[in-house]
Amino acid sequence: MRVNQDYHKKANDLDARLGGDQQDGFEAELSTFGRDGVVLGPIVGAFGEMLSHVDLLADVIADALTVEHLPYYGDRGSKTVKAYYRWVLYRAWGLTAHRGWARLMLDRRSLVQAPNAPRD
Repeated sequence: MRVNQDYHKKANDLDARLGGDQQDGFEAELSTFGRDGVVLGPIVGAFGEMLSHVDLLADVIADALTVEHLPYYGDRGSKTVKAYYRWVLYRAWGLTAHRGWARLMLDRRSLVQAPNAPRD
């Protein structure tokens, strides 16, 4: 994925410019995160579609929220609580994505509108 490639390219560029090496450079530090340094990019499309990395991120966050809040939900089961938190995350992220897209469309419309035209 391009996000991962860009992060590693930037880390290599910083190492080359600032003198980092395999043991203590930016690339070495980046490689300690995740699975072998793979950077996940939560990319959302124009119509609210999300890449699979968003699913992985939602799963990790829902796991953490489930562990934190499971005592409050009693005997409902961890799968039910996790499903609830995944639903909450997707709902919030979807709304944010659509609001961002709407804001972009409104901003573009105001840019191409004639200067003296009414804005209603």
